[in-house]
Amino acid sequence: MPIAKLYVEGNLESEVLNPILQGSPVLQQGGSKNALKPRARAERQENRVAAGYLRDRDFDFDPPVDLTKPTVDAEDGATPIGWRWCRHELENYLIEPLLVSAAVGWPVNEIEDAICQAARKIRSYEAARWTVGIVRRTLPPQYELRTRPDGLNEIALPVELGRLAVNGWATDSIKAHRERFIAETDPQQIQKTFDSFLVRFDEDFVSDVAKVLLWFSGKDILAGMADWLSAKSLANAGLFRASLRDWIIANPDPTLDLLPEWNHLARVLRA
Repeated sequence: MPIAKLYVEGNLESEVLNPILQGSPVLQQGGSKNALKPRARAERQENRVAAGYLRDRDFDFDPPVDLTKPTVDAEDGATPIGWRWCRHELENYLIEPLLVSAAVGWPVNEIEDAICQAARKIRSYEAARWTVGIVRRTLPPQYELRTRPDGLNEIALPVELGRLAVNGWATDSIKAHRERFIAETDPQQIQKTFDSFLVRFDEDFVSDVAKVLLWFSGKDILAGMADWLSAKSLANAGLFRASLRDWIIANPDPTLDLLPEWNHLARVLRA
């Protein structure tokens, strides 16, 4: 069944995807990436609307093997209802060198070199961000420290309500939660993870535009291109991003030719 309503994170997504999708599905801003899935599920369950969502991958997942289509992020039964970008975030597509060249007329090799130079500048920072992201993935979210014993019905009490029994349950629950945090935030393990990303993000890596656009934050790349953009008489990266946004809005069909993943997304949402 085609998706009728697609929740997206912010205004930029709505602006560039509306002309791409031509109103099918209808786009609605849904807030932060973690809010999108529950909103789509609630819309499907409560209002019987074929809702879905699209989110950035960010540091929450490693890049997928298949880069031709967005990765399925959630299903309703066997039906996909949520997707995440293959590249890090939306900006990683806006600075695709072929798209930038089409939009502003600069040579592709010059754009690629600027992206690689930015990647060299920010590679340690990206390694640090990935390190934090890896640790964040493994930490239990707050809701896992429950205020009631597991397996207890909604309206029910534990069999043992004495002081020793309930104190023992509370203490053990908090201890288990705390030990998980301690283990996952071990300084030696964090250093090891950071070093592994520095090794990964070596000179060969930051010389490969495809890898940089897949792994590094697009917003960080844009920030790292600030001096180069200034030499191009662009005051800041935000204005550059806006110019690329405007070109996509005015040229949806060429955009789909330049970004095969977006083309596949449009087909998947209407299937």
